[in-house]
Amino acid sequence: MSEGPLISVVVPAYNAARFLGQTLDSVLAQTEQRWECLVVDDGSEDDTRGIATRYEELDPRIKLVAIERSGVSEARNAGFRRIADSAEFVTFMDSDDVWLPHSLESLLGPLQEDARFAGSHGLAEFIDAEGHAYAPGVWAEAGRNRLGLRGRRLVRWPLDMPTTFDVLVNGNVLFPPGLLLARRRIYELAGPFDSALEPAEDWDMLVRLSRHGDLAFIDDVILLYRRHDTNMGAQESTPAQAWRVRCIAFHSSENSAEQRRRARRGWRAYQVRMVGERLHAAAGALRERRLRDSLESFARVLVHAWRYVRGYPLPRVSREPLTW
Repeated sequence: MSEGPLISVVVPAYNAARFLGQTLDSVLAQTEQRWECLVVDDGSEDDTRGIATRYEELDPRIKLVAIERSGVSEARNAGFRRIADSAEFVTFMDSDDVWLPHSLESLLGPLQEDARFAGSHGLAEFIDAEGHAYAPGVWAEAGRNRLGLRGRRLVRWPLDMPTTFDVLVNGNVLFPPGLLLARRRIYELAGPFDSALEPAEDWDMLVRLSRHGDLAFIDDVILLYRRHDTNMGAQESTPAQAWRVRCIAFHSSENSAEQRRRARRGWRAYQVRMVGERLHAAAGALRERRLRDSLESFARVLVHAWRYVRGYPLPRVSREPLTW
């Protein structure tokens, strides 16, 4: 048995002093104790580095990595490049979220039982800045609502099925990053986070990981996702960046022939689904005599119909494979 850590937890932290201690406390409380935790201080201007240093003194498994301000992607990449040689699994934990004590144990189980899985992921619930629960069940249900390709249709994916390339190429159903534990070798194959895609870089990474294997789905809440005005998660993906990720994922030269075929089929199935939704919205608006809304919804029907006929998203964005 290796004497080093089995799991590396990378925590990018920028001006994270307010919540970082609670995040690290949740790492320390894990029932699975074979971990190291690299806190990457991304040029913070508050006491982030001081807090990380105090936890480093408390437990040698916690290590501070200090870099100049570079953004969340580069902070994650910097942490990954410094993980222990013994670490077989990696997770990226945001500096304001909180794991439940069984999180790492639950995530590790499927990966040790089945070598075919590239990673595993669970569900989250919302908490606010004070740590109080709100909108119970909403975010967990969003995580369960995965759309996968069956035949030529996108259907709600069964809970006993893993999250596949077919699911992820059509949308991000896995956030925040602390919900995912993946094999180190799969991250090495996928390459680093792409800072040019922030704040949608996490979806891009998920698609890249899924090219190398499915992600086991755990129908259990393992993380408390903190929502507040200044956290990383509050920076929702812009439509432009999300669309760019979709185009890169679809047109990537790294897709296999089968993945290209299924991406095209999934694209068309998504357009069919959206046509149905827009027609339903147009009819409802017409019944309520909201003529303008009805016309706008019907116009979107024509857009999705044309996208179906075309068969692929535009622009044809290309990107060289990313390497460590």
